[in-house]
Amino acid sequence: MPPLRVLVVEDSEDNLALMRLQLEDLGFLVCTARTGRAALEAARTQLPDVVISDLHMPEMDGWELLRLIREIPSLAAIPAIAVSGSSFGVEIEQAHAAGYAVHLTKPVDPENLASAIERLAHTAG
Repeated sequence: MPPLRVLVVEDSEDNLALMRLQLEDLGFLVCTARTGRAALEAARTQLPDVVISDLHMPEMDGWELLRLIREIPSLAAIPAIAVSGSSFGVEIEQAHAAGYAVHLTKPVDPENLASAIERLAHTAG
């Protein structure tokens, strides 16, 4: 079975590099973006199996990003994981209401993230 393709969207360069390294070490093919606009282009061209997005980013937040990704017919049902520094119930509820299947709090445990990716990709596929 080919490795799962994952799009990671994070405005912090350090967090993005760390998540990429951790996910690649776990066997995923990782595409990254630091802005919502770059993420939309990457989603269109790379057609990832799962999107992992920070919620709080300048210019375009994770809620808007997921809404726009889901407007792309080939990505309308793509599974998505929200990542944020907040563990408040209201934010978790908002993430789920926006269409994120999972919300993880930073710093994200790579094994938990990998489990979520695998579960979502196989549920969607």
